[in-house]
Amino acid sequence: MHQETINGIVTLVALGAGSQWIAWRLRIPSILVLLAVGFIAGPLTGFFAPDEVLGSLVFPFVALAAAVVLFEGGLTASWEEIKGVATPVRRLIVLGIPITWAILSTAGHYLLGLRVELALLLGAILVVTGPTVIGPLLRHARPRGSVGSVLKLEGIINDPIGAILAVLVFQGIRAEEIDRAFTVVSAGILKAALVSLLLGSVAAFLFVRFRERDVLPEFLHNAVVLPCALVVYAGANHIQEESGLLAVTIMGIALASQKRVSMEQSLEFTEHVRILLISTLFILLTARMQLSDITGLPIAALAFVAVVIFVARPASVLLSTVRSGLSVRERIFLGAMAPRGVVAAAVSSLFALELVETGYEEASILMPITFAVIALTVLTSGLSAVPLLRRLGLAQKKPQGVLIVGADRVGRTIAQALRQQGFPALLVDSDLGKVEEARSLGLEVVKGEVLSRRVLRSLDLDGIGYLLALTPNDDVNTLAAAHFLRLFGADNVYQIQPSSHRGRPMPGYASELQAHTFAGGATLGKLEALAKSGGAVTVTAVEETPTLEQMREQLGLDAVPLFAVSDDGDLSFIRSDEPLPSAAKLVVLTPP
Repeated sequence: MHQETINGIVTLVALGAGSQWIAWRLRIPSILVLLAVGFIAGPLTGFFAPDEVLGSLVFPFVALAAAVVLFEGGLTASWEEIKGVATPVRRLIVLGIPITWAILSTAGHYLLGLRVELALLLGAILVVTGPTVIGPLLRHARPRGSVGSVLKLEGIINDPIGAILAVLVFQGIRAEEIDRAFTVVSAGILKAALVSLLLGSVAAFLFVRFRERDVLPEFLHNAVVLPCALVVYAGANHIQEESGLLAVTIMGIALASQKRVSMEQSLEFTEHVRILLISTLFILLTARMQLSDITGLPIAALAFVAVVIFVARPASVLLSTVRSGLSVRERIFLGAMAPRGVVAAAVSSLFALELVETGYEEASILMPITFAVIALTVLTSGLSAVPLLRRLGLAQKKPQGVLIVGADRVGRTIAQALRQQGFPALLVDSDLGKVEEARSLGLEVVKGEVLSRRVLRSLDLDGIGYLLALTPNDDVNTLAAAHFLRLFGADNVYQIQPSSHRGRPMPGYASELQAHTFAGGATLGKLEALAKSGGAVTVTAVEETPTLEQMREQLGLDAVPLFAVSDDGDLSFIRSDEPLPSAAKLVVLTPP
């Protein structure tokens, strides 16, 4: 018996990991692959039966996993980011949720023939927009401006609010009397908000204080942060049902907003946990359905989904964001993006089961109709995001800009060379003299330590896709590269070759901490010597791509290749561990 359970859990995890890999290879939203694999493994073939594997633990596992996902979402949303887009986000929550709820409840009643109370419940379940699918969608689409932050924060905040609303409507249905139902819902909303704010804020404060006073050793930070969030989730739920999701979201936002301790490692840890949990959640919930649930959906279900995508979402966004500071094009994009995620799937699965057991037979449609909405909203959002952004003029092109850490002579020289070739360059340095020198050359520069929270949160990285760490401090270079690896990708992060006190290259740090070395492996000392001696930046047209040795034979042994530009205008930097890239021209720093 135990072996069967172990085999089932291993199968679930393997299916989730395999689905994520397939989605990455095909470059499609992972949730679509997860839903397809769950459907094939469960209803279609019967290969995987979640209730036989986990039994009564299915819904507790789903609930705890959803809490972790929303906590991680809160960690990615600092108060400073929220303040920048507070007006449109607030209106999308305060006005957009009731508008969406009203439209979908009406559609559920008249199109699907549901009782009024069940239509209200279905509308409440579907007011959410899932951060579990919006995050990957935004990383793929990369919209310009603030519209991406608005969409991300709306999903993070309205997911727990939507879950609370659905639970309170469910409690109202069980209350049966209308006046009592209204009292249950209104009192529950107020109580959930107060409980969530109190517990989430206090837990974040205590965690920060323990870290400041070294009560927690460093190796236990990640091991403690998730249990703390789960304790907050359980405690809030004990006081007010389903307020735990909002409480952990508030805790995550509070931890991301404070400036006393770094949450970078915790965020990286919870991000990995989130991917694993989402991979298992969608397969688990989809596999629980019966084939008859899907084949038994009425034709009107397609009309209902059409209302969700083409009526409810556009109307909600356009009405709630009037005079919000968003442009018409940004409002149009927001109106087209509303993919549902794991919270809607989990809540519908739980309520459908309980309502059917209490005599509401037609409640069995809640789960399949919700999964149909999830699949089709993810499909339409995933396929239309990039083309729509391009059509509206909101799409970032392949980011070719360069963030240069270090504004000394070498950094300024490279920044000027990049600008001459049409690539944006942003310098960061804490030395006021170097900053003023860069500004006198017309270069864009930010004063401050690149790893300080103030600088990290104020950097405008719109259009920036590369990092060059060029400071004399190898530790700063390595830490900066490690920080930006996740944002720009390993292939787009470079640091100068660490050098010994004699100016010779040295191996540097452990490979997992070090980015690609820049400028063909030249040290900063060599580049500085070239720049101070009057070295010039030259542009060499390339017909046949030479090797590094051939290039130095042509231009001199002391010539240092900086970067290459392809026929299509794409930028690539010269690495020491690879041959020169195929390019139309090479930009080289040569001796005088």
